[in-house]
Amino acid sequence: MSARIYILILLTGWASRGFGQGISVSDLRFHSEFEEKVLFNTSSEPALSLLLVADESVDQQRAESDLTTYETNLAFYQSQQRKYKSEEQFLKFFFYRVHRKELKNYEQYVSLADQFETGQYDCLTATSLYFLYLTDLGYEVNLVETDYHIYLKINTGERAFLFESTDPIAGFISSQNEIQEKEREYLSAQRQSISGISSNTRSGQKSYIQNSMLTKKQLAGLNYYNRAIAAWNAKEIVKAVALVDKSYFLYPSDRISNVRDYFRGQSELLASK
Repeated sequence: MSARIYILILLTGWASRGFGQGISVSDLRFHSEFEEKVLFNTSSEPALSLLLVADESVDQQRAESDLTTYETNLAFYQSQQRKYKSEEQFLKFFFYRVHRKELKNYEQYVSLADQFETGQYDCLTATSLYFLYLTDLGYEVNLVETDYHIYLKINTGERAFLFESTDPIAGFISSQNEIQEKEREYLSAQRQSISGISSNTRSGQKSYIQNSMLTKKQLAGLNYYNRAIAAWNAKEIVKAVALVDKSYFLYPSDRISNVRDYFRGQSELLASK
């Protein structure tokens, strides 16, 4: 069998193709009626549901429970938002409060549903949660996807702030000089080697930004993508192919297209033996 894939977000570049080009919702294999309902109605379903259903253990009851938890937390953050005199003070409070109360332990390839249940998180699920909260709190948020990582920037008019979701100690960055330095670090070969995350970028080669304006649907596609990688590494080939198909349907980027082609080719090869 092919080698394991040790990546959080596989690295290949991106293309602005049409939504789900080459695959329709009728081509997908669903693990539940609830998942099918959500993916048939991506524009009307809650954004949280779209991110949760990548986990096959999520049914409507669990999604509604997580949505209730989310809305309760959101109401608290909205009440606190009104008490702070500056955006910087609130965003700093918000970043560390979420990390302290909702993000407990870093673990690769967890799902957003796992995160709600156990507090285990990775860079994608934690950033997804921050993105949902910040959007509902009324902020303009840029989700930035590099070839091996994802982070977010908040624009408040005159100021910008950066959230590094994997850093519970110094992940809130408000200094404009420090933001610029952090973004240079994300794109450096040094950062790539320190991260310990494998990529298609050769050792010593600079990283690059694939998408600086991820949408909620594309973010859902990346959540499906990571679930597909986890399934492949667990040698669950049929499941991995089904997940990467749904990933591609939501976000037909080059990176996902390349992995989808690889998974499908290897699946057909194994089936022919």
